[in-house]
Amino acid sequence: MILVADSGSTKTFWALLQDGIQEQVIQTQGMNPYFTSPEMMREIIQDELILHLTGDEVTHIYFYGAGCSTETNNGLITHQLRRVFQHAQIEVFHDILGAARALFGKEQGIACILGTGCNSCFYDGFGVFSNVPSLGYLFGDEGAGSYLGKKLLGQYLKEELPEQLKEAFDNRYPYSLEDILNAIYNKPFPNRFLASFSLFLKDHIAHPYIHQLIFTSFVEFIDAHISRYESFTSYPIGFIGSIAFYFQDILLEACACKSLTVSKILQAPVEGLVEYHTVIYD
Repeated sequence: MILVADSGSTKTFWALLQDGIQEQVIQTQGMNPYFTSPEMMREIIQDELILHLTGDEVTHIYFYGAGCSTETNNGLITHQLRRVFQHAQIEVFHDILGAARALFGKEQGIACILGTGCNSCFYDGFGVFSNVPSLGYLFGDEGAGSYLGKKLLGQYLKEELPEQLKEAFDNRYPYSLEDILNAIYNKPFPNRFLASFSLFLKDHIAHPYIHQLIFTSFVEFIDAHISRYESFTSYPIGFIGSIAFYFQDILLEACACKSLTVSKILQAPVEGLVEYHTVIYD
């Protein structure tokens, strides 16, 4: 039995495969080692995953995760999984490789993630050939949920929002300045807090101000990431993530203005990863 995991900063999807057939998909909290402590990882696995697993013993785990870009972080994930799945073969990969495999299988392309955070890579059909560092919500994450939320919050706090949007924001979020700063600087998961405001953007997407905010953010992602790859206009470009999926009309508009060809937009890579690993082990 094979367990394929796609883990972002906010949530993880675990697909259980038996003889090449998907038996079930379980959703838990995200397990980004930059934000999730080992103790919390242990609780997620024990309290949110194990209770829902059915069937025979898991023999292989393929974990694709945000923040899984160093041996240390990958070791943290592996150690927590090993505590429960003692006899399974465990492999941990960066989530950008998961996105690339889900989008392109064994074909070449530029894979992009736009969810809570952002990332991108040039995928040669086998592995990640080159990667522009995303740098996280403090220094990067252009176009991602945390970036959109940071932009919206900054403009709200500086009283730059149109009055209609400011009133709607006040009615929906009764936060003081102290509440906001405390959530960003003192509480866990500041990236999730920032990304949560993408729901407000989605509800007010018809407003020209919001449309422009999102459009500009996507153009900034293209300039900071996609345009850094050699011959980037010659390859298909694929996107994965909730931001890419729910704001895809504006994303396609931004890509069109940069003469980019978008081949596929997926909300999550888990289905593509299930197909990839089914083919590999068929």
